[in-house]
Order: sequence, then structure tokens, then C-alpha cells
Amino acid sequence: MKKNILILLITIFSLFLLAHKHVLAQSPAPTIVEDPFGAIEAPPGVDLLNQQAGGSGIGIIVFFSNLIKFLAVIAGLWTMLNFISAGFTYITSSDSGSLSKIGTKLTLSVVGLAIIVASYTIAAVLGLILFGDATFIINPKIPSPI
Repeated sequence: MKKNILILLITIFSLFLLAHKHVLAQSPAPTIVEDPFGAIEAPPGVDLLNQQAGGSGIGIIVFFSNLIKFLAVIAGLWTMLNFISAGFTYITSSDSGSLSKIGTKLTLSVVGLAIIVASYTIAAVLGLILFGDATFIINPKIPSPI
């Protein structure tokens, strides 16, 4: 009994879908509205980035390029502060336990600085190999379609 009811429901649903599809096929084609939102202007900060990108409207790439440069400068300053802090700890400490902390701090600072330099080097080498310009990834120039 349950199987028959299930088959009946599936049949009715299938017929409904076929009839609905047939009715929709006879409806007139919808009209295409061009630019339904109107002209959208970029906010003031993004507008300046778009101008730096040559007016191509892709200022977000310039923003991320500037952000990466800024983070590299911050990382370099952090490394310098770690070196100064380790030197100050070395001068003022008298126990041997702090020497291992100083060594660890200096080692991690040098590794961080090496990672920063290696990332720029890898980006330059990849840019040179793939695009023929070492600064293509680091300082992108977006061509405009006009």
C-alpha cells in the first residue's frame, strides 16, 4: 500500500514538473535590462589606487603590492628591534640561562630576515622566468584595455 502511494506521488510530481515546464516554455522571453544598478563610482581611496594602476580599475592589485611592501618593512624593523633587544639582554644579564635565550632570539631573527629576503628573491626569479621582468610580481603594472 505504501509503495503504491509513493509511486502515485512520484507520478503526480513528474506530471506537474512536465506541465510546469511546458507552461514556462510558452511564456514570452524576458527583457534584458542593461546596468540595473546604475553607475557605481569607486570610493575615494580606491579611486586613487585605480589612478596609480593607470586608470585600469584594478587598484586592488596595487593595494596588495603596497601592503606586502609595508609588511616587509615592518618585519625588517621587528628584526632590528630583536637584535637590539638581544644585545641589551646580553649586556645586562649575568646568568648563563639568558645566553641560550639570546641565542634563540638571534637565530629566529636571522631566520625571519632570511625568509623575507628569500621571498623577494623567489618572486623576482619567478617574474624573470615567467614574465621576462624581475619586478613583474613585486611591482605589477596592469595594462589597460584601451
